[in-house]
Amino acid sequence: MLTLVLTLALSAATPEAAAQAQTTSETKPAKPKMVCRANKSTGSRLKSRICKTQEEWDGQPTNIRNDARLSGAGN
Repeated sequence: MLTLVLTLALSAATPEAAAQAQTTSETKPAKPKMVCRANKSTGSRLKSRICKTQEEWDGQPTNIRNDARLSGAGN
């Protein structure tokens, strides 16, 4: 008799939990796509991977050597 009562109580709670889980998954914002690139550092044979969003890659200077020359670092 006790198992019947517990089974009914659990079955009654299941639709509410499923509905609540569905509403929380709908409200999550979409994650930005990560773009990974291989990075070979000087003095090492191993390559490392750097993963950033496309916005972060766009904000980073592409050629650091030219950026240093333009900023007047080599007076």
